[in-house]
Amino acid sequence: MNTEMEVLTDTLIHIDEVRENLEEMIHDLRLRAIKHDRSKLQEPEFSIFVSTKPKFKKVNYGTKEYEEVAAEAHEAVLHHYEHNRHHTKHHVEGIYDMNLLDMLEMLADWKAAARRSPDLSFKDSLPTAFKKYGFDETLQRIFMNTLEYLGWI
Repeated sequence: MNTEMEVLTDTLIHIDEVRENLEEMIHDLRLRAIKHDRSKLQEPEFSIFVSTKPKFKKVNYGTKEYEEVAAEAHEAVLHHYEHNRHHTKHHVEGIYDMNLLDMLEMLADWKAAARRSPDLSFKDSLPTAFKKYGFDETLQRIFMNTLEYLGWI
């Protein structure tokens, strides 16, 4: 086989292998999209979130008032973390036990949750989340780059 044909063949094989690898990640993300937060439809989460919803609607993420309402929903929140690996508190070592797909789902979750804040934008909520979960500057920058790339902030 001549060199030109060898390079062409090798490149086409490489492109196909990368496509297959990305398709595997996409499949996982699709499953996460389907299954996301299903535990909120189960007890104890559902009834507790129903009873605290009116209070959550009035408070901004990260405020003292938000934390007070979250404390009222403590049992539901613990159950939620236990059943949803895209939360840092699902893992013994927090962020250090998560994988990149967990983090992508987490970012999508944060963006969706931010719309419920009465007057705090998604972008403005990020410093509080970064501090709360102990994300270092490198990871914060990667997250911000990703969110900007997606046009989410």
